[in-house]
Amino acid sequence: MRLLILFFSGTGNTHYVAEYLARKLEHLPIEILVRSIEQVPAGEVPEFDLLAVGFPVHAVDSPLFFQEYLRRLPPREDRGVFVFCTKGAFAGGAVRRNLQRLASRGYIPLGGGSVGMPGNDGLAFIPRNSWMARAAQNKDFDHLKSADRLACRMEEVLGGISAGRPVGDYRVQIPHSAGRSLTDRLWRAVYNRFTEPLKRRFYADERCNQCLLCTRICPAHNIRLEDGRVHFGDHCYLCLRCIHQCPQEAIQIGRWTVGKFRWRGPKGDFNPLRLYGLQRAASSPSLSVPEG
Repeated sequence: MRLLILFFSGTGNTHYVAEYLARKLEHLPIEILVRSIEQVPAGEVPEFDLLAVGFPVHAVDSPLFFQEYLRRLPPREDRGVFVFCTKGAFAGGAVRRNLQRLASRGYIPLGGGSVGMPGNDGLAFIPRNSWMARAAQNKDFDHLKSADRLACRMEEVLGGISAGRPVGDYRVQIPHSAGRSLTDRLWRAVYNRFTEPLKRRFYADERCNQCLLCTRICPAHNIRLEDGRVHFGDHCYLCLRCIHQCPQEAIQIGRWTVGKFRWRGPKGDFNPLRLYGLQRAASSPSLSVPEG
């Protein structure tokens, strides 16, 4: 039996949770594959018996490009799916919406959960020595209760299927809440009001040494070097990977992020180049999310 965990991670949180879940389940007699959607086009995902998908919350949902990826996954009426997300503050109906999307393509919804993690968006705007920065660094990432609950549910389902029970026996009803939907709409409106203008404020300051790391790790293929300067396009995913990964801390959003905290994952070791096997020459084309 094979469990496939597909995820997108901008600055390391969702990658960490995907690996955390895999570690919690590694004692089971199953094969576990953990893959970023940046590695695998939607139309070429490895064969699996159960699927889990994970993403960081953007506007009480998955990022738009992640939604498009899910829409391109091959329909599977005989496969179950879990959904998990990482949130800095409020997940709203993010898990429910993505379970619905996959259920509409035939996947059997098995459950999911949201895992609270330090928000990489807020962290980029706070002082390095602030209490929020210290709280993010001192969080106990070895014991994530919400991820543990999801792992227990996954183990239950995997064990049952291995024993011969049909996956349909574990189907969950996807709840709908009008009140939550209204709250989500309000939260999304506030999020978009504040984040959309930020995409136009990215720049590389005088500390940039043109190492081109940002062009290589941008999942949106939105950064390029032109006329000796780093330029940012108009299709940013706002994952903030470039800001947090820049070795010179030269990438900024306006003046708000200058000299502020940088986040490189729960253990401080998130490296997209190593994660995706992209130790390429600086002249290599930018990484982009496969379209399938």
